[in-house]
Amino acid sequence: MIKIIFIILSAFLVLLAGCAPSLFTQGRGMIERGEYRQAADLYNEEIRNNPESADAWREYGFALYKQGELTKAEEALTQANGITPDSKANLYLGLIYEKQEMYDKVLDAYRVSLNLNPSRAVKDQITSRFDYLISKKMKAEVTLAIQQEADINVDTIPENSIGVVDFDNSQLSSEMAPLSKGLAEMTAIDLSKVGSLKVVDRLKIDAIMGELKLSGSQISDPTVGPRLGKLMGSRQIVSGVLTGLGEKTIRMDGAIVNTTAGTSNTTEASQGDLTKFFQIQKEFVFNIIDSLGIELTIDERNAIQEVPTESYLAFLAYSKGLEFRSMGMYQEAAGEFNDAAQMDAGFTAAKQQGQSATRMSATLSGGAGSMEQMEGLVAGLGEGISGTVEGFQASILSGFGFVGGIDFMNMFTNRFDLLPIDKFGLVVIRGDLDAEH
Repeated sequence: MIKIIFIILSAFLVLLAGCAPSLFTQGRGMIERGEYRQAADLYNEEIRNNPESADAWREYGFALYKQGELTKAEEALTQANGITPDSKANLYLGLIYEKQEMYDKVLDAYRVSLNLNPSRAVKDQITSRFDYLISKKMKAEVTLAIQQEADINVDTIPENSIGVVDFDNSQLSSEMAPLSKGLAEMTAIDLSKVGSLKVVDRLKIDAIMGELKLSGSQISDPTVGPRLGKLMGSRQIVSGVLTGLGEKTIRMDGAIVNTTAGTSNTTEASQGDLTKFFQIQKEFVFNIIDSLGIELTIDERNAIQEVPTESYLAFLAYSKGLEFRSMGMYQEAAGEFNDAAQMDAGFTAAKQQGQSATRMSATLSGGAGSMEQMEGLVAGLGEGISGTVEGFQASILSGFGFVGGIDFMNMFTNRFDLLPIDKFGLVVIRGDLDAEH
């Protein structure tokens, strides 16, 4: 049987010879045992001996984080990044900012971590957490806007800003009612293709509408529209009314509310067969754009005319998914989005929303992307290097096939990245170690 023996030189040889472990290694062992104060003391001593050790500064920061000393932890991690930018250090920083609900800084730290080529496990965890953090950031912004509503200066709101609220579906059957979510979402997406417009995120609008307990039918109220626009940061709001004309026909009536002037202008109605629902929606969008006095480029017009799906049933399922998402029912939302994607494999928006809802569901239930998983992942990034000589020797010997029948290729792909080979010499010896001679 052909095997490969890795002989790790330099510091590894010293350790394997039975010498006392370094302060850094002892600190790792204490972190693994939850002895964070003792670990911090050891890393502090290591830093005094080697102030340019980014690794020591980083682990010192994590030990401080686990003790709740967030300011000192941030300083230590910033020092580590100043010496050598590191994915793990930025993960630690992200956790610190999360504790303080500093969502912009959290997202920035995790983005930096992603750009520093972390492991696949880290990438998956960060990606899963992004959806949750963006949602939390949006809600925090809405809460702050409502608290500081009196201080918002409408003159600072961009002239080209526009938001699309859910359409009034009171004139639709219960089966067709979810279409109001889907058609409003697609209208916002289409308007975002117009370069001269700044479209407010629909998630933010959902958060505001939910906080104020408003419905789409209330937007045209002269007391509601201006307030909503002020909170949204939008000069204009697109609203609409959907009306079912029998079982197979739908009509869309739109209105554009000027939130600073408190005025409302209606647009020309669009109607047609349900099987051609996107043709109706596109006509509605072009009517809105005409009412705004915007002249589209050929590229903008072509982009708006793109149809994400021609399946009414797929779009209805997608719309139901949006409705569940707005209620925080992410597992149910994921089911509807996935159904939509199965009905039409080319419905990219449904697939993306399904992935996002699945991640949110897992995060909120304590799975991938949850705070517990993030902390566990970060704390375990250095595991495999034991705090004792005996443990370290055992992990090296068993990991490289000297103890037990470990499959080499499986070990290589799952354990090699945990060893700091780049810091030590490496000799590879190939041969048939099972041969008798």
